[in-house]
Amino acid sequence: MLVLLVVAALLAGCATTGAPGASEPGIAVQGIGRFSLPPDTVTVDIGAEARAAQLADATAEVDRRMREVLARVKVAGVDVRTIGYNVEPIVDSRPQAGDAGSRIIGYRATNIIQARTHDVAGIGRLVDAAVAAGANVVRSLRFSLDPPDRAEADARRLALQDAASKAQQLAAAAGVKLGRLLAVTESSGGVRPMGVTMMAAPVEAGQLDITVIVQARYAID
Repeated sequence: MLVLLVVAALLAGCATTGAPGASEPGIAVQGIGRFSLPPDTVTVDIGAEARAAQLADATAEVDRRMREVLARVKVAGVDVRTIGYNVEPIVDSRPQAGDAGSRIIGYRATNIIQARTHDVAGIGRLVDAAVAAGANVVRSLRFSLDPPDRAEADARRLALQDAASKAQQLAAAAGVKLGRLLAVTESSGGVRPMGVTMMAAPVEAGQLDITVIVQARYAID
């Protein structure tokens, strides 16, 4: 019985050692790929806000301003879409004699559009034209790539090269031979748009940083 148990244990151990997969000895590394290039697209939120004692006056003023802004922006061949139209009361929360609660003392109307253009160098002139036409809200200036696929592919290639280099160094330091790639996963990556929350003159687009991080596992021969 003892001999049979020993033989069974040895067979089980051989089966476990020879099985490929997660139990196979390996070297796990993280690779990082970074790629930088100038943006080719810029997006900015432009709009108008008006306040008045009467609701109709507030909405009429915003509509008047935005008609002029849209006419000026569309002439420049910019893609435009509305991202927000809000009307809300302005409340006076200060207690008044004879009042049971807050009083509505006026109304605020806001209309915001998103303008998107590939003329990165001309974004300052576009904003100036919109403001001259009546826009009094300018925010969220963002630089990006369109499309980002090629830049992400370059960063991904660099990340895999970095992982392979690190794995080779670890194998050499450990005195073993590096084997085949067993598994690879991408933990994060992509183009992170650069944002400018407030307009400033002049506006510099700079460089966009594309970063891809991969987790790779190599076998040991």
